[in-house]
Amino acid sequence: MPDFADDSGTELERKARALSWTAFAESVTYTILFTFWKIVPNTAGQAITGSVHGMVWLAFCAMTIMITKEMKWSWRYTTAVIVLGPIGGLMVWARIRRHGVPSSGRSSAAALS
Repeated sequence: MPDFADDSGTELERKARALSWTAFAESVTYTILFTFWKIVPNTAGQAITGSVHGMVWLAFCAMTIMITKEMKWSWRYTTAVIVLGPIGGLMVWARIRRHGVPSSGRSSAAALS
């Protein structure tokens, strides 16, 4: 029985989808922060964007660490995506889009649909 009436996916698939969006948001907020930092220097823009980016980055790190074992990622990969910042965010986003969740993480009902 699915946890959500309108979603037949597994919990791992929902976690991966949320991580995918968070990883993408991490890269976007970093790009905006970099713009206010180097391209068009703006102290107010840096402060606001830096605060938002910091919160998104912390969420990205926590989510990546918590899902690593279930997604069967190596700790080396996890460390790399956290250290690489916006590139790491794009790496996670692309990997989840290409490969999805591991087969053992899918329920039989989700595999049939």
